[in-house]
Amino acid sequence: MMQDYQQELGQIKNLLRQNPEGMSVTDIAKALKKNKNTTGRYLDILLISGQVDMRTYGMAKVFTLSQRVPLSAMLSYSKDLIMVLDKESRITDINENFATLLRIARKDAIGKNVAYLNSPEVDVRDFIHTLSAPGTRESERIVSFAVKGSGERIFKQKSVPTVFDDGQRGLTIILSDVTEEIVKEREIREREEQFRMMAENIQDGLIILENDRCTFVNRRVAEITGYTFEELWAMDPMATIIDPEDQKKLEPILELRKKPAQGVTEFQGRIRRKDGVFRDVYLRTTSLKHEETWFAFVIMTDITELRTKDAALFESEQRFRMMAENIQDSLFIIENEQLVYSNRRLSEITGYSGEELLAKSPRDLIAPEDMQRIEELYTKSVAGAGPAQFRSWVRCKNGESRFVYGHINSVSSGQTVSTYITMTDITEFAQREQALQDRIRELEKSIGQ
Repeated sequence: MMQDYQQELGQIKNLLRQNPEGMSVTDIAKALKKNKNTTGRYLDILLISGQVDMRTYGMAKVFTLSQRVPLSAMLSYSKDLIMVLDKESRITDINENFATLLRIARKDAIGKNVAYLNSPEVDVRDFIHTLSAPGTRESERIVSFAVKGSGERIFKQKSVPTVFDDGQRGLTIILSDVTEEIVKEREIREREEQFRMMAENIQDGLIILENDRCTFVNRRVAEITGYTFEELWAMDPMATIIDPEDQKKLEPILELRKKPAQGVTEFQGRIRRKDGVFRDVYLRTTSLKHEETWFAFVIMTDITELRTKDAALFESEQRFRMMAENIQDSLFIIENEQLVYSNRRLSEITGYSGEELLAKSPRDLIAPEDMQRIEELYTKSVAGAGPAQFRSWVRCKNGESRFVYGHINSVSSGQTVSTYITMTDITEFAQREQALQDRIRELEKSIGQ
């Protein structure tokens, strides 16, 4: 059709070249001395073939000559990979970048149907299946090639409907290499997946804030606080769920979130769950700045049960100490051959303070003539032989000696062996018994005379 009107079409292009600001159908028809309908058909042909552009101003249509870039120039200077196909999917042109990827000579590709393109090192079957039919709308997609020796190459493929000078339709394929970008995105996604897997399986809660806005909480935070993920994302958890009585203590820590050089800050307090129940938590926070974004990372550990156990243990220890400090016998405890506790009564018997006793060994207190026998009883007790009794003289700080009656008993807990030794001061009883025996011997001696 275009061949039948080449003269008229040439005249219209010359007019538009002389009037770069554009001309309406009426102006062009008047200059050509033809009616508007005929001129309109000529302009439609030029518009369809891409040789003129049209802009609308109200009801008027203004035509200008298309600003066209020679295909040869685009093929030569573009960094992209470019291939031009005709309506039969034959290659009418291909740039060196594309030919280099396919490991074929440019002259061997031109004129060949793309479906029969045979590359010695590149599998192009997936690429061929993605090609749109000539004349369809412009489209974009991601395609990849398996290149021998180089692995996967990934491209963003743009298919652009093309009209040649003779009015025939074709397709221009433009490939932009996005391998590095896609590989990095994959690595980021893999790392994010690894991070999420780790974050969702740790026993502590994890909160991430970006410029004081909550962007991530793990499952454990939701369990501790009783709030849903959506509710936590909509609030600043650090400022909302903390017990009001602890808020003032927390304020300096919240300010430190914008001072990354401060390192890790710690806080122990209570939070108020959504259901109103209080929980004891231990928080560790750290922050960093990346470009214009402040990141704050908060690790939350629920220590409610631990605090409860600690309180119960403390109460038990207090009861033990109260009992141990008020019995009439002395008591000291040896753990793994180290003296770890002595009560007030032992200090009264020996004259040594509690601190002095902790620095001494049993050898410093027990009379040398009794030490070997008591060590044997101690060794048997630690080995599980059961309780044992002994009598011995104990050396005091003032140089005097006290006579004691003692019990040894050991218990094991894991790797720790605790030995409890109680001693009763029977010095006065021993002295009375000795005096009585002396008196009996004197009487026996006098009777014998």
